[in-house]
Formats: sequence, C-alpha cells, structure tokens
Amino acid sequence: MTTEIHAHNVLNLLSEKPLTREELTQELAQTYGAEARFHTCKLNGLDLDGLLKFFLKMEKVVVIDDKLCTNRERVCNH
Repeated sequence: MTTEIHAHNVLNLLSEKPLTREELTQELAQTYGAEARFHTCKLNGLDLDGLLKFFLKMEKVVVIDDKLCTNRERVCNH
C-alpha cells in the first residue's frame, strides 16, 4: 500500500531545516517509506521528483547554497 502525504508536510520540514535533495529523500523515506506519494490542493499521486518540480516552478521552494528551503511568502496557509 502506498502512503499519500500532503505536500505541506514537506514544506513544513523544509521550513524547519533546509536540506539537500539527497537528505530530503532519505528523511522522507525514513518517515513515510520509499514509495510514498504526495498530493497538493490540486494535484495527486506525485512522486518526490514531481512534487519538487511543482514546488520549484511555483516558487514554494527555493535552492540556497545547494539546499532546498521553503519560500514562506509563496505558501498557502490552510
């Protein structure tokens, strides 16, 4: 069974501590399992690659010093 996680969990994690792509992958695998999928308010069934592409495109996540971090100004609050 694949676990589907709300994308805000990933944004919250990156708000607490910026992570490299590799660190984020490891952290999410440990917490949710390697096969976890993510959903946003509008999208479902995203793998981590798809989720990060969406976040970067929408500027919800930015890269600073090779680490992913949440751009709080672009995150919806619900």
